[in-house]
Amino acid sequence: MAATLAEQDKVRARHHLGYLNVEQAQTFVLGIPSGVQTQFMIEGALNRLLPQALPKFLEMLERLDCVECELFGGIDLASITSISDIVIRPERRKELSGYYQVARQGLANLLGIIPNPYDQRDWVGGDVINVSVTG
Repeated sequence: MAATLAEQDKVRARHHLGYLNVEQAQTFVLGIPSGVQTQFMIEGALNRLLPQALPKFLEMLERLDCVECELFGGIDLASITSISDIVIRPERRKELSGYYQVARQGLANLLGIIPNPYDQRDWVGGDVINVSVTG
């Protein structure tokens, strides 16, 4: 029997894994606008999460929320180089991005899926699709 997830927790999971929170995405197929279902992988995983995995799932979401909050909470420090004896470490953003990536990979592993390779957040890093073209 699968765990029953709150819809808001599903929204958080989709967000952190880079998936859409829309019913259907629009794209072009052979030059014609077409709706596509892009989320079957994550939706299936969210609907089949084992009840025993629910505490770990919620823990991973909380970690991701915390890192994201710290990242955006310190945005006002981006323009400061020093305040008297206090020096802001410029590499902190990169460290937070690394922590986020580790937690994100943990959530993806828990669900048995990959983060969305088309995630538009460049600060997340990592999950880019590269395909070699020959011909």
